This record gives sequence, C-alpha cells and structure tokens, in this order.
Amino acid sequence: MLAVERRKKIIELIHQKKSVLVPELSKLFAVTEETIRRDLEKLEQQGVLVRTYGGATLPDESVNEIPVEERQTINYEGKDIIGRTAAKLIKEGETIFLDASTSSLHVARHIKDRKGITVITNAEKVVAELSKSDGINVICIGGVLRKNSLSYVGRVAENTILNNYYANKTFLSCRGVTLNRGLTDSNEQEAEIKKAMMECSDSVVFLCDHSKFGKLGFPILASLDEIDYFVTDVEMDKEWQDELKKKKVEIIMAS
Repeated sequence: MLAVERRKKIIELIHQKKSVLVPELSKLFAVTEETIRRDLEKLEQQGVLVRTYGGATLPDESVNEIPVEERQTINYEGKDIIGRTAAKLIKEGETIFLDASTSSLHVARHIKDRKGITVITNAEKVVAELSKSDGINVICIGGVLRKNSLSYVGRVAENTILNNYYANKTFLSCRGVTLNRGLTDSNEQEAEIKKAMMECSDSVVFLCDHSKFGKLGFPILASLDEIDYFVTDVEMDKEWQDELKKKKVEIIMAS
C-alpha cells in the first residue's frame, strides 16, 4: 500500500473512532511503528489530527463551530474584562483591525465613546456596535457573508485587506491555544482573514479568556511567536509564562 493510501485510511479510521494507537495501526497496515509515527506527523502538519503519547486524536471539537449568538454568552464577564483591558492599548489616531470574535466585539464596546480611531473589520456585529460612534471611523471589508458568525470572508475580503489597508494593531481571538500548537481556529475562511489582518499590522493582540487554554481546533492560525500581546483573564502557570517570555510575548492580566 502506498503511503498516501495508508494515510487516507488513517484519516477514515480516526474520524470513525476519534482516536488511534500507533501499535494498532502498525499491525493493521503491516508496517513499522516508526512509519506510522511519520504518517501521523505528516497528518498533524496538515491539521487533520493531533498527536498524543502513543497515538493521535481528532482536534478537539474542531468541526463544531458555535454560532455567534451562543458564543456571546460563553464567559461573558471574562471577555468583557479582556475587552476593556485590551482597549487601553489603543491610542488616539490609530487604525486597528478587529476580527469577528466575540472578544473583539467587547473591545469595540469599550472604545465606542473614544475619538480619532479607525476600525477595520469583517464583523457585522462590530459595525453595528460602532455605527453611532461619531469619533470612530468604521471600515467594513465586505466579501461573502457567513451567517453562522455574521462575518465577511472569502478571497475578495482577503484581497481587500492585503491590497488596501495597514493597521497599527490587530485584535483577534480563536478557538483555542496550546503551547505546542499555538493558536488554532474553527473555520479555515475566518483563519485566512485573521492571517491577512496580522500580515498588515504592526502588532498582534491575542484576546484569550480562560476557556481557550488547551483547546484545539482546525486550522492552525498562528504560532505563539507571531503575537505581541497576550491578554487573558486567568493567571498562567509557570510553564506558560516561561514559554511566552522566551518568545517575547507580553502577558497582560485583564483587570
């Protein structure tokens, strides 16, 4: 059996069983355990699975994207504190990107009385939140509307960002974050918009409430060393602090 065929079978198995073990796959395909480990490593790089000790699992709940109305109720208080703290990073005269996360919506709520700020976003709810703010210049990038998230995505949206705009800061959130995988999201189109925003800004502010730690999604959004500020509502353990310090990421405890 060719390697590509074996990996296709592994994908089918992991979607059926949710997890697989190296010894079992080795016996099933009559190849060495080292060969299976290389297969799993390749599939992990593609975002298909997450390797574990002795095997692999599906990315945590990655296929189940929660609708925006439901996401707004999850850890509302923590996200609001994060939004208020993150808003303090924005200076008068700056241009910022806000993604379509509910955490970015909280940032919008805490700047709507400010002046001299330009907000570029793909989020309908951010546009609505800032629509009556005289001091905020709002730019909606347009594109294809995702009804589940009330956000604009697609090639037109990406090109609008990449070819027309540059910002001082990007504010974003995602499905989850781990030390070894970095930031992962729940939708590939949303991830591409966020990547474009990151590419076209001076610095990146990651908005991370405690529910996102240890969660995995698909696809990969960014590595930890691609962000500049990590704003969270929970005190990190020493392993997290040491790793972020090593990557020169500034940790900001929301208060």
